[in-house]
Amino acid sequence: MKLAYKMVICQKCGHEVPSGNYCAHCGKRFVSSNCVEKIDVDVCVNCGSLSPDQNYCSVCGYFKNKKHLF
Repeated sequence: MKLAYKMVICQKCGHEVPSGNYCAHCGKRFVSSNCVEKIDVDVCVNCGSLSPDQNYCSVCGYFKNKKHLF
């Protein structure tokens, strides 16, 4: 029997982790649904999806080297 978990994207590290109070990868506490947290997001130039502003896209894994974009 395989367990299925609701997955969420961590705003700090960008990893897809099981839903809970803390990120299973970096330990960041998730914000409750009645609070608002502002996170920096950007558009991936490879796949076009919105993802946390990190070095790699959380959807396709593309390395976002911003030095070569301009």
